[in-house]
Amino acid sequence: MKNGFLKCSLLLSLSVASLLANVDTNDSYAIGATSGGYVLKGLLDQKQLGVGYDADAVIKGFSDALKSELKLSDDEIAKLLNKRAESLEKIVKEKEAAKLKENLAQGKAYMEKNAKNKNVKTTKSNLQYEIIKGSSKGATPKPESIIIVNYKASFVDGKVFDETKEAPAHLSMLNLIPGLEEGLMLMKEGEKFKFVIPPELAYGDSGMEGIPGGETIVFEIELIKVLKPGELAEAARKIHEKEQNEGIKKPH
Repeated sequence: MKNGFLKCSLLLSLSVASLLANVDTNDSYAIGATSGGYVLKGLLDQKQLGVGYDADAVIKGFSDALKSELKLSDDEIAKLLNKRAESLEKIVKEKEAAKLKENLAQGKAYMEKNAKNKNVKTTKSNLQYEIIKGSSKGATPKPESIIIVNYKASFVDGKVFDETKEAPAHLSMLNLIPGLEEGLMLMKEGEKFKFVIPPELAYGDSGMEGIPGGETIVFEIELIKVLKPGELAEAARKIHEKEQNEGIKKPH
């Protein structure tokens, strides 16, 4: 009986040793490297906001967690992390507020300068427009129209964030920002206008992906065609394709 127990113990020990020998250290290293890289990215992002970290303490905490030898309780850890998160949130909000103020000021200055151009007109809503290429003929869009256009959209610093390149865009007037909708209803087919759209007629103080809050938007747009009812089916298909990509989107 004793010999049988010793044999079983020996076999078990050999099995464990065999399993440990088969552990891929590179595999384990990859897990650690991936986890460390993910943590580092977050810490560097926080550092850019002015909230630093002690690398040695981070490594120590990671090591202690793996060994289940934490020096702080779960409650203590939660309180410390919540405090750090609150500090980061405050900093982010302050930076966003400062950037919003800067964007609004730059937009206002741009529009004031642009208004001095004798070719620029301003509507009651504060939309500015300039006729680059006029036309005495052609249809004018209505609020529910589907249109074909070429356009270039930029910020007041000249940075282009959206434009038609290879082919004109099919757009629904219902999906456009208010300033662009208003401006297009001033146009006829074949015309090209330049619009300067203040934030309240564009993406507001909140902005959207790729467009910071408070931005004044500059559009150069050519109205190629206002589609007729019989042409709408094909246009609807193209609009659907456009909406899958980055087009002129209406803010939510």
